[in-house]
Amino acid sequence: MHRLAVSQLASIVALIALAVMPAGALAESRPVDMLIYMPFGLVHSLHSEAEVDEYLAEIDSYGIAQVVFAAPRFKKTGVLKEPRRNTEMLTRWAHRAAVYNTAHGSSLGLTIVFNGKPNPRTGAFNLEDPTTRANVVAGIQSSLATGAVGVQLDFEPFPAGPGFIALLEELDAMFARVGFSARVSVVAPSNTSRWSSSYLKRVSQLVTQVNPTFYDSEYTSAAAYESWMENGLAYYTANVEATTRIVPVLPSYSANRWHRPAVENIETSSTAARLALEAGSRINGVGIWSGWGFLLDEEGAYDASADRASWLASTLALPFSP
Repeated sequence: MHRLAVSQLASIVALIALAVMPAGALAESRPVDMLIYMPFGLVHSLHSEAEVDEYLAEIDSYGIAQVVFAAPRFKKTGVLKEPRRNTEMLTRWAHRAAVYNTAHGSSLGLTIVFNGKPNPRTGAFNLEDPTTRANVVAGIQSSLATGAVGVQLDFEPFPAGPGFIALLEELDAMFARVGFSARVSVVAPSNTSRWSSSYLKRVSQLVTQVNPTFYDSEYTSAAAYESWMENGLAYYTANVEATTRIVPVLPSYSANRWHRPAVENIETSSTAARLALEAGSRINGVGIWSGWGFLLDEEGAYDASADRASWLASTLALPFSP
C-alpha cells in the first residue's frame, strides 16, 4: 500500500490540530473506548516495524486506543483460515503496540474482528448448528496467540436467533478457560427493530462492548440522520446492560448508494452524539469507519480533512459517559 505521502501529511495536520485545540478537549474522551477500523491491507501485506510504529503514533495522536483489524471471513462451516502473513502481521501489530505503550504511556491495543455472513436461505454459516459454533470458537481461540487484547464479532446480516446467544455463551466459557479477560465486543444494528429489547439485553450481558453502526443510513439530510442516530442511541441506552460499554461507530468514507458524505460524516454524527448525551443517552466512546478514509483519504478518493478536524475539535471533547 502506498501510504506515506498522504499519511505523513495527515500526521502533521493532526499534530498541529492537537497543539491549537482547546485545552482539556482530549480529557473528555477515554482513548481505551475509542476505536478505528484499519485497512485490511495493513495485515494482508508485510509491513516493517518502523511502518507499524508510524501508524501507531498517528492513531495515538487522535486519542484512539482500539486498533481494529479484520480477520478473514469464516468459512460456511465456521472454520477460520488465517493466512500465515496475516498472522505474522497481527502479531507484529500487537507486539509493537505493547512496545509503544511502554515508551509513551499509551493504551493502544490490537482488536481482531471476526467476520461471518449467516445465510438463512442456504443454511450456510448456520449459528444454530453446534458444529459450526464449535469451529468458530476454535478459530477465535487460535487467534488469541497473536497478542490481541480485544475480540469483536461482526456477523451480517445480524443474527437474531438463539444460536448467536449460544455462541456468545460458548465464547465466554472458552475465554474463562484460557484466561482471556480483555474486551469482547459485537458489531450491532443501528436500527431498533432487528434486536428486540430482551435480545439486545441478553447479548449485552455476554460482552463488554456493543458497537452500533451509524452509517449507510440512506438519509439525505443532516437533521434526519441526526434524529435517527439519537433514537438509536436512546434505544441502546435503555436496553444495554449497565456495565457494558456503548461505543457507536461514526462514518468517514467516500460516497456509495447508501451513504452521502455531506450528510453522514464525523461532524454530523458527533452533533447527534452530543444531542443524545444531552438527552440522557449513555455513550462511552465512539469509533471510526474507517481508517482507509479517515487516516488515508482512500489514497486520494476521499478527502477526510474535515472529518479529522471535526474529530479533534469536537468529537474528542464530547462529555462521554464514565
